[in-house]
Formats: sequence, C-alpha cells, structure tokens
Amino acid sequence: MKLTVDNIARLLGVSSSSGREIVTLLTDSRSLCEPETTLFFALRTSVNDGHRYVADLYRRGVRAFVVERVPDIMSGVDDADFLVVADPLEALQTLGAYVRSTVDIPVVGITGSRGKTIVKELVYAALLKAGRRVVRSPRSWNSQIGVPLSVWNLEFDTEIAIFEAGIDHPGQMQVLRDIIRPTIGVMTYINGEHDAGFIDRESKVEEKRRLLSGCGVVIEGDDNRRIAADILDALGESRDLLDGIDEVSTRLDVHDGVNDSLMIFDEFTADAPSLLSALDFMSRRKTASRRNTVILGDLLHRDGEDIRTVYREVAAMLRLAGIDRLIAVGKEISACADVFDPLIAVEFMDSVDRFLAEYDVSRFDRELILIKGKRGAGFDSIMRRLESPRHQSILEVNLDAVVDNFNSFRALLKPQTGMVAMVKASGYGTGALELAKTLQAQGAAYLAVAVIEEGVALRRAGITMPIMVLNPVSTNYQALFSYNLEPAVFSLRELRMLVNEASRFGLEKYPVHIKFDTGMHRVGFIDDEIDSLVRLLKSTDTVKVASAFSHLATADCLDEDAYTESQFEAFDCMTGALASGLDYPFKRHILNTAGIMRYPDRQYDMVRLGIGLYGISPLPPEATCISLRTVAKLSSTIISLKRWPAETTVGYSRRGVLARESVIATVPIGYADGVDRHFGCGNARFVVNGCLCPTVGNICMDLCMIDVTDAGASIGDRVEIFGPDAPIESLAATLGTIPYEILTSVSPRIHRIYFRE
Repeated sequence: MKLTVDNIARLLGVSSSSGREIVTLLTDSRSLCEPETTLFFALRTSVNDGHRYVADLYRRGVRAFVVERVPDIMSGVDDADFLVVADPLEALQTLGAYVRSTVDIPVVGITGSRGKTIVKELVYAALLKAGRRVVRSPRSWNSQIGVPLSVWNLEFDTEIAIFEAGIDHPGQMQVLRDIIRPTIGVMTYINGEHDAGFIDRESKVEEKRRLLSGCGVVIEGDDNRRIAADILDALGESRDLLDGIDEVSTRLDVHDGVNDSLMIFDEFTADAPSLLSALDFMSRRKTASRRNTVILGDLLHRDGEDIRTVYREVAAMLRLAGIDRLIAVGKEISACADVFDPLIAVEFMDSVDRFLAEYDVSRFDRELILIKGKRGAGFDSIMRRLESPRHQSILEVNLDAVVDNFNSFRALLKPQTGMVAMVKASGYGTGALELAKTLQAQGAAYLAVAVIEEGVALRRAGITMPIMVLNPVSTNYQALFSYNLEPAVFSLRELRMLVNEASRFGLEKYPVHIKFDTGMHRVGFIDDEIDSLVRLLKSTDTVKVASAFSHLATADCLDEDAYTESQFEAFDCMTGALASGLDYPFKRHILNTAGIMRYPDRQYDMVRLGIGLYGISPLPPEATCISLRTVAKLSSTIISLKRWPAETTVGYSRRGVLARESVIATVPIGYADGVDRHFGCGNARFVVNGCLCPTVGNICMDLCMIDVTDAGASIGDRVEIFGPDAPIESLAATLGTIPYEILTSVSPRIHRIYFRE
C-alpha cells in the first residue's frame, strides 16, 4: 500500500499538510531499509519505548513518525512529520483496518494453536500456481502489531488475502478481527500453548472463535492439508492445486560454518517476501568482521508473472540489505543475471549439483551466509557442505521456546519490573550469543554473565544492551571499561580497586552493582560493612550504584519460607541503609526463577531469570505456576547395530550383560560430551523412534551403547539423550543432582544448532 502522510493524518484524526509518500510501516528500528518512504510508529511496551529511537531513525533518514509526544531532542526539527496520537499502537491498528476496507476480496483469517503458518503457506503456494495475486502474513506475523503490518501489504489489484491471528490474552481477538474482517474463518489445532494467559482452555477457545464470527465459511480441524484443501474449495479453486506442494519447514536455523563463518539456513517458502524476512533476520547478526553473502535459488512466484520483475525486486532487496556477495543457484535466476546490481559481487550457477561439484569451501572465509532456496531443491546439501566439521551429536536450541519462556515469566511481573536474563556459563550450556541476540530483541533490561571474558565475547559479537558481570574479580579492567561491562561488587577491597582503576581511566559515574549477603553466605557486603561502603561511595564520583542485589538461598525450598522471608527483611534493611547514605536512587533485585514464581510481592525494580528461561522449573510440578517450553535437545545418531545372544557382555569391564537376545546400538556420544558415566548399565534411557532404550554397559569417553531391540532402529536413526521426549529432569534425578548440572555439562565439541519456528 502507498499513502501520503496527510492521508494517514486524516485517518488518525490529526492534522498534516505533508504530501510525503509512505510505502513502509516500521515498528522496529533495526528493520529499517528505505528511510525516505518509511513511517515509524513509536510503540511503548512494558520494557521498551519506541520514542527512544526516533532521533537515531531521523539521523538515518526517516522523516515521518507516529508518536505520543515529540521527543525533546527533536524539538525545532522542521523537516520531519510528527503525527501525535494518544496511542501509536491503536493508530497502527486503525491504519490496518482502513487498508482492509479499501478492498472487496475473499480474505482468509486463520487462528489456532498450531498449524496456522503451515496451512497459510500451503494455500498461498497453491494460489500462486493458479496465477492468483495473493497477499499473506509474512512468516507468522499474527500479533496485535503483526496483523496490521501484514494487512498494509494489500494492494488494489490483490485478489485473495490470507492472514494469521494469534492471541495470548483475553480481549485481543476482537481487535484483530476488526482489522482482518475475514470472509473465510479457519480454526486449526488447539493445544495448551498460551493457556497461562486465560482462566482455562475453554475461555481461550472462545476468545479465538471471535475471529470466526460473521464469516460466510468456517473451517475447523487438525489436519493441515485437509484444511488447506477446504479453503481452496471455499475460494472456488481446485483442491488438486495442492498436488506436489510440500508443507513448509517453519524453522530458520543458525549453524557454524567453515572458516569461522556463520550460516543461516531458511527453508521457509522461497519467495520474494519471505526473502525479505530472512534478510531482516540476517541483519541482526551482522558484524563488521564478516562479509555478507547470500546463496539464493529460484524463487516461487505467481504463475504467468514476469520473472524479470521478480528478480529486479530481489536485486533491490539485496542492495538495501547491504549484501556483499550473491551466489545465484538456479536456471531461472541465472537467466536474469543482467538485473542484478553490479556493485554486488554476483556468481551464477544453473544447479545445486554444479555448485557442489565446482565450488570449493575455501572460497568462504569469515562470512555471514544466508542460504535460501525451494525445499527439496537440494539447498540442504549446500548447507551441509558449508558446515564446519562437526561432531555427529548436536544440541538443538529452540529460540522461539526461549522467547515464549521469557514472555511467560514477564507476564508474572508488574509492568515497571525489569528482567535480568542470565546467560552465564555459555547460556547454561546452550551458547550465549544467539540467546543474547534473541533476548536483546525481546527487551530484557540486562544480560548477566559470570566473568568479564563472557561479556567481552558478547560485545565483540555485536550485543549492545547492558551487561552485568556477576563475578568480575580480575585484573583486566581495560576490558571491563572498554567494553562497557557493569561489574557486581561484593567487598570493600574489590570496590577500592575498581575506584582506583576507574580514576586511572578518567571515568565518572561508572555503573556498578552492589551485592549484599543476606543469607547465602558466599560473597557480599554484610551489615557491619555498610557504613564503610557508603563512605567509600560518597568519597568518589568515579563510580555510581546502578543496582543493589542479593541472592536467595532457599526460594526453591517449599519448607524454608521462613528463611527466605528473613532474607527479604535483611535485604530491605541493607538497601535502606545504602539508600539513606546516597543522594541518588538505584534499582533493587533479589528474585531468581523460583522467587519470581513464589514471591510476586518481592519483585522490587528487577528480577533475574535463570533456569526458567531454558524451560526448566526449579520447583516441583505442583508448585510450578506456568507452562514452560523445552529449549534444548541433545541428540546423537546410531552408527552401528549388532544382534547378540543372551548372556553376551558389552563394553568395558564386561559390565553390560544381556538378559535376552538383543539388538545393541552404538552411539557416538560419551562422558567427554557430557553424558555422565553414571548413566551407564541401564541407569538411563534414551529415546529412539519414540521408544525408551536403556543404556548397556559402561558409558565410554566418546561412545555409549543402548538396547534398541524394541525400537525398530536403523543405522542413522536419531537418539534423544534429553529434550521434549526425554526430560532432562529424569537424568538429573538419576545422578541425584539438578538439571543445571546436566545442561551445563554438554561439551563445547557438541555442535549447537539454533532455530526459529
């Protein structure tokens, strides 16, 4: 859609005489592509405020803004348009509803818990095959923000539209229904996702059904392909259009690549709009030290559409995204070689087979590589070719599950309470960098690491948000200050050293976090040190207290509430004494994951989310008040199968003695990878083809053996050590330990794969 600023102003009930043309609506400053024709909505949330980014966007060329107020720093600016409204989100939704009113076409609205995106993409691909002009939600833009942004893409020649609608709280669906105004309503499979936001499952279903009210056709079910076929029927199209169309993969994976490269592998629908979304994801991972490369195949497009027009659009996307090199792999894209920008290094190959045969991996060095092509066209082979040499075992990390867990805990907080996200110990073993990027995008108040080196690694990888260093005992003050890392201080000796070094570097009011010992009895200031602490802080202007905090010893112990309450009382006294001695305010925080769930009245200014972020509750099931998603899955593969008679011994020391004729699988993962030796000899069961398979004999350094007699296993089958089907809590119970230890014990040599759904 294209509108002028004065048209938009009239729709929003404000005045403007500007004829500036608007093509793009923006709510996230990091996604800026074409500033001259962009309208930025300064949205305010519980953890962020879009008004903070107005000045930066103006500096980058944006000249149109929807705001609650004009930021002071922008006063006097006379070459920008500011549309001042009561609520920028409502303004965005009003604009989306207007755009929908300009077209009289079939509109499919899809809701449900699972399958919305798959159904949408099946129908979209079928309609393109039929030559229809279709607009649909990019990926899964189905929120209060995503829906109006999706509807904005409607054009006057659009023939059919397909939009998703997702909710997580009561009262949200009516807003989305008024924007989408579906003529065909669809409800897919309903499960427990987002149950926590509703009184019960029934109330959630009732809220979702609001989308279906007034629809001429309503379609429900849990079979994605059947639902897609029914939608085609309702649109008057042939169900046969689905023949040959596979369900899309909704995963977007991040892998380590050869020669210190980083790969993004995207098998989502291979069309121009989806490429734009992938390029946006890629932009969040750019660093100055890596060249930006795209390996792109032939794209899906409307039957009969001019392919040169398609690839001109692609060329413009790549240019605006700052891509340095394009490797085009496919006959169609190669036939349009002349439309690509000569400023980008471009190479053309007519097939994946030719790429695999001719392209040497040594030609990639420290690059950020996006690989995108049609599913089934072999681009997964390119991805595997460019992966760094890896262990056969992998740790898969679901970044969407991280987001869902973060939001589930945030829903327990007061709007003004900040969230400190714990990514120490390499993100509890999952890998800190991708988690940090995800949490930065979600609006966490702080990241917390254990040591300076962890913080430096995040800064070097492009993390800009505040980082708290909890155990900063070090002589490397140069790194601490150079990378703007905020240290926790727990002793007068450490504080004096920090003050001296900060003075030497010429710093003023450098943020520090004061730790009090309220009962953990590890480290921290105690009562009789507070006067000395205050005197030292008041004697210098080199440091300034950003927060004061403590650590609960027994928040996860249901029988130790009295001790926890005593810690709260001590914390109140200590922070009160500190506050009375200083002439400025500071934040306070003491709750950990268990504390967030059990002590909502003790949130103070911030809370620290640790193990709960990774989908693990520190509390027993009956005391866990929210549903968490599994984040990490450790798996390996079967490399050998042997059938042995009863009484055969297996492994070192002949500890595995078979009680029956058995099929024994060898799996290339052992105690050097984090699979503890105590899991051997049947003490643990791993999952193969949905079957629990006990270990046999001792766990070896690099291998283990499992009994797959009942699993119908084959060489190459995956073996889940822990994950959605093999709870990590069960392994922890076997060792008499906690899930933290299992998760953080996964060896660095295990390949990490990060994905978005």
